[in-house]
Order: sequence, then structure tokens, then C-alpha cells
Amino acid sequence: MDQPRIAAVEAIAGTQCVRLTWIDGTRDVVDLSEPIRRFSVLRPLSNPALFAAVRVASWGWAIGWGGDEDEPEIDYAADTLWQRAR
Repeated sequence: MDQPRIAAVEAIAGTQCVRLTWIDGTRDVVDLSEPIRRFSVLRPLSNPALFAAVRVASWGWAIGWGGDEDEPEIDYAADTLWQRAR
């Protein structure tokens, strides 16, 4: 995929993993527990209720939590997620 974009995302209950569907139909599960531990900006995602509220943001170029669709409070870029899935 030239530039990965996300069509759908869902949090997997009881984990810090997300299930992603890319615009080409490819599906991946990405574990975000390590970056959540490592980066202070992501630490609020250790709250299960916030993590579960993940959504597609920035027209598929990211996933996000909090804020609104165009400017989430916390976001994670699609290209970084694509690399983590590989």
C-alpha cells in the first residue's frame, strides 16, 4: 500500500490492542501496550474506557481518542500503525 489509510478501527476488550481495517481491505491487530508505557503523551490510554473509545480520525490518516474527529486530543498516525503491524 502506497500510503496507508484506515477504514475502520476497534479496540479489543481487555487489551491495549486495536483491530484495524485498511482501505484496501487488509486487516491487522496492533498491540499499543509498549508505546503507551513508553510515551507520556499516550499514557492516558492506559485507562480502559478511554482506550475503548478509539475512532478513525483525520479522514483515515490516523486513529484518535478524545477531542473531535478532525482534531483528537490523542492520535496515532496510520503510517506508524502500518509499520507496527508489519
